[in-house]
Amino acid sequence: MKDQKRKFQIKDILMLQIVFFIYSINSVVAKFASAQEPFSLNFILLYGLELCVLGVYAILWQQLIKRMELSVAYSNKAVVLLWAMVFGALLFKEQITLTKVAGILLVIVGIVVLNSEEVKE
Repeated sequence: MKDQKRKFQIKDILMLQIVFFIYSINSVVAKFASAQEPFSLNFILLYGLELCVLGVYAILWQQLIKRMELSVAYSNKAVVLLWAMVFGALLFKEQITLTKVAGILLVIVGIVVLNSEEVKE
C-alpha cells in the first residue's frame, strides 16, 4: 500500500475543488427537480442527470482519496457551501447575507489552514 502520509501538491487541491464543484451541481439539479411534478418526464430526466452527476463525482472522489489523506480531502468538502451560495444567488435569486458570507469565509480560512500544513512546497 502506498504511503498514506504523502504530501500532495497544489494541483491535487485544485482537482479536489473541481470535484466538489461537480458535486455542488448535484444540489442545483435537485432544486430544479424539486420544482417538477413527481414522476413527470422532466422530473425523471432531472433525477437521471442528478444520478449521473453523483456517479462522476463518486469516481473522481475515489481517485482523489487514493492520493491524499481522507481527513484533509473530506474537510475540503465544505467548499460546497460556497458553491451552494453562489448557485442559489445566481440561479434561484436567494439572498446573500453578511452572516452567510462570514460563515463561509470562516470555513474557507479553516480549509486553507488545514491544507497549508499538507501542501508540498
